[in-house]
Amino acid sequence: MPVTYVPVTVPDAAAYTIKADNSGLIHYMPDLAADCTITPPTPRAGLWFEFVYSGAAADAHDWIFDTGTNTRYYKGGVVYNLTSAGDTEDEVVSVMSDGNSNSKFTVLTPEGGTRVRLECADGATWNVSGVVISADPPTFGDQ
Repeated sequence: MPVTYVPVTVPDAAAYTIKADNSGLIHYMPDLAADCTITPPTPRAGLWFEFVYSGAAADAHDWIFDTGTNTRYYKGGVVYNLTSAGDTEDEVVSVMSDGNSNSKFTVLTPEGGTRVRLECADGATWNVSGVVISADPPTFGDQ
């Protein structure tokens, strides 16, 4: 019998708190009606969460991953496909955290193909990786 799992469908809401029990599950993000602040649980080694944009058109709203404190910050970064780079071609660049205090990570106006993963390896911080497709670059910042 094949192993199956039930992914998480994130509600269209202004705030979403990730449950530690949902570690290892893909979280499908809808085409939002407003920006959504996503709060990860307290970091614990082995936790990981993946967020995938599931809307049918470019979203006009943002995903704001916020740990709430600069002591639980993000490390790593994402590959970003700038869809508005020019008339004939897109540009692919990396966007990185500062690795010491960036506790907010914002995906601006995601489009199809956006996929972000948060992983905790050390029990204290979140590693970020993935691909963001958008006309606007993702950002990292402090509280």
